[in-house]
Amino acid sequence: MIDVTGLKPWGGLSGAPEGAPVTLAGIPYDGSAVYRKGAAQAPQRIRTLSAVMPPVTEEGHLLTGLGVHDLGDLTAGSDIETGWTHVADRLAEVPADSVLTVLGGDHCTAIATLAAQVRRHPDVRILWVDAHPDLCDFSRGGRWTCGCALRRALEVSGIAPDRVVIVGGRDYDPEELDFIRDNGMTLVGARELAINPEAALKRVQEKLAGSEVHVSFDIDSLDPAFAPATEIPSSGGLTSRQALEVLHSVAGVAKLVGLDLVELSPPFDNGNISTLAALKVIFEFWGLASKRSALEDEGHDDEPETAG
Repeated sequence: MIDVTGLKPWGGLSGAPEGAPVTLAGIPYDGSAVYRKGAAQAPQRIRTLSAVMPPVTEEGHLLTGLGVHDLGDLTAGSDIETGWTHVADRLAEVPADSVLTVLGGDHCTAIATLAAQVRRHPDVRILWVDAHPDLCDFSRGGRWTCGCALRRALEVSGIAPDRVVIVGGRDYDPEELDFIRDNGMTLVGARELAINPEAALKRVQEKLAGSEVHVSFDIDSLDPAFAPATEIPSSGGLTSRQALEVLHSVAGVAKLVGLDLVELSPPFDNGNISTLAALKVIFEFWGLASKRSALEDEGHDDEPETAG
């Protein structure tokens, strides 16, 4: 473990009161994992190692005025099918102008998160960054396993499927591709992003421009070379750089209102490589969200940025 003695969690940003610019919560649940568990340990590991991150983005945008209010961990019990509702109720109480950040847990924790977000932001659109669409009706022995996470989230939240953009996909069950096609969803696969990034990012922007956007970020969207500690590592994934550029492209045309970071599995995280990748995503997301909020507060929102 990295020595964080004397360093403050979240780069010194935590400890802010309720209603702070960022509200953080953990959902330490991995009961829907079917291959290997461990994601329930992620919220605590992420919090601990957050102390190594400086409160400044890679572009030099200072986050020192960005307070983070930590709700602590919310329990979904032993079964997400029955446990998601009270978690969603608590998250829905977070003020709408606070950027909700949720630390999973396996990807079924996003069921509660998205159900809460649609109550906080009724017109929200979803950016699902994941190697897998998670759109199966029944997968690996059940209807509430990780392969069904997005399918169940859409059902319980009422979010229309055509309001979802999936980025980084490369592993599919046949029924998922049918669901995507039949419901007008947007899929930008990992290969498409690699061979023609400008066109791929433009497709993402066109779908999300002018919207409030919640990002559900599965760490397995990254290639295992960048984040090996996850339930189902999938080769051919995004680089860390590509993932950050996806966030930049969306932030240029839309308002980021929330992030959930899921499927990080600390027991498999040699050298904390995957946890540090997750923290990079979180801090850069906060910087992008706060930068746009500052522009809106000043009353002169930038012209939307286009890819390329």
